[in-house]
Amino acid sequence: MDTSAAAVDEVSESPLKKPVELAREILRQQAEGISALSEMVGESFSKAVELVRSAKDPMVVTGIGKSGLIARKAAATLASTGTPAIFMHPVEGVHGDLGAVCPGSVLLALSKSGQTEELVKFVSHFRHTGGRVIAICEPSSSPLADLAELSLPIPVLPEAGPLGLAPTTSTLMMLALCDALAMALLEARGFREEDFARYHPDGSLGRRLLLRASDLMHSGDEMPLVKDAASFNDLLLEMTGKHLGMACIVDEQGALKGVFTDGDLRRLLTRYSAPGSLKAGDAWQQSRRDPDEPSVRCSTVKPATLAVECLKLMRDSEITVLVLSEDDQRPKGVIRLQDIVRAGLG
Repeated sequence: MDTSAAAVDEVSESPLKKPVELAREILRQQAEGISALSEMVGESFSKAVELVRSAKDPMVVTGIGKSGLIARKAAATLASTGTPAIFMHPVEGVHGDLGAVCPGSVLLALSKSGQTEELVKFVSHFRHTGGRVIAICEPSSSPLADLAELSLPIPVLPEAGPLGLAPTTSTLMMLALCDALAMALLEARGFREEDFARYHPDGSLGRRLLLRASDLMHSGDEMPLVKDAASFNDLLLEMTGKHLGMACIVDEQGALKGVFTDGDLRRLLTRYSAPGSLKAGDAWQQSRRDPDEPSVRCSTVKPATLAVECLKLMRDSEITVLVLSEDDQRPKGVIRLQDIVRAGLG
């Protein structure tokens, strides 16, 4: 009997693990890796944080293969959380990109084995520029660890998966350690939500913390504006022509008296069958929810007010338009509820 053929038949007939069972096993293995990594974090991590924090020049992050992909993500996370950082490929580095490195730069080099030839060569040249090196690799002695001023070790564990060959657990531990480094630096620098928003102006947090009423307001020729002595027809023409469904009513000196909206128009038409004889100011006054109450001057907000604060004010007051004014008298622009919602804050 052909024993090699029998061995192949035995392998092919071995039962395969169900996908859910395999996934849970892999995740358990990776969780064990993260747990073991947390136990290895020690004084060298604190020294690495201080070394990067005190550096005057941008940080450089490098790696090759799968470690290089983790290095790219680490550089992006560092840069977006207050630590200037760039990714540099080891091969490109020794072919000219080292010209971007300053003597005060710190290099974070990622490698499971710490023995990859291209990476070790790049780190050696980096040291010659005067830069300082932090290595993330397995704790056994390696050329990379020997070149580094500080070493942040990851545990020597099998890779999760049926073959135990593809980088899984090792790259996950590298990623977690780089994230921990970025967050420790964020804390050490006193990085705040406002700082994060400046680096993410188009993200939801950036819009909430940075977008102001002035960024969304309709001003100048876009703003519907009529004098209180203007005719009712002029008021309707201004509202219709500016397409905002409202108009600001001002006195002869340009001070705001109130806002006349589409809702006010409908309310007025239920009280007057022919309101055309009214002046704009009278039409606004008679359209109030209780026309017998004394007139109350319309409140305004500053153009620098955060858009999210305008949104809260509108919802609390059950209104859809706010007038913007620097002096609380002369309107500079208007902002509508739908402008804020369209900006992604609603």
